[in-house]
Order: sequence, then C-alpha cells, then structure tokens
Amino acid sequence: MKISRTPNPPYYAIIFTSIKKEPAEGYENMANYLDKLLPKQKGFLGYETARENIGITVSYWETLEDLKAWKENEIHIKANEIGKRIWYEDCTVRIAKVEKEYSL
Repeated sequence: MKISRTPNPPYYAIIFTSIKKEPAEGYENMANYLDKLLPKQKGFLGYETARENIGITVSYWETLEDLKAWKENEIHIKANEIGKRIWYEDCTVRIAKVEKEYSL
C-alpha cells in the first residue's frame, strides 16, 4: 500500500475507525471485494488503511455527493450491516473536509 496522491484541496475524507472481532469470518473476502469496487465509484480519489489493535481507513472523495453515493451503494450497505452485526466490536465514521495538504 502507498500514500494516496490526492488533488489540491478542497476534497473530503471518510475516516472509518474500528475494533474488529476475531475471528471475523467473511471479512477478508468483503474487504477485497470493496477494494475492487471503490476505484469504480464516481469521485473516489484513493484510500489508506492501517490495522493493529484499532483499524483506521481513510478514503478520499471529490464531493459530498460522491461520498453520499458511496454510503448508499448496495454492497457497501450490506458490508456495513454485516460489520455491525458480526465483524466489529466497535466502529465509527467521521467525515471531514480537507482544506490543506502538504508533504514533508
């Protein structure tokens, strides 16, 4: 995985933070499917993810409308429902507007 190369701001970020239950049957298959589905979504700019005890995935979007369309995607809705019921001990979603970006 590499750091996403995003356009000049502004754009939007979805920050998904989770604590996964173990075992999480079917989780890897769904995650791989969503990885293939995301780049096909209008306005998707990229994502980064890290997992240790707490998992954090940040996805980047051109507009709030694009972000909303992803939230309403049928497969994404199914993944969220299964996640709440089976895969996650706890999880939260935050949405932020990125107003500035710079590299070190």
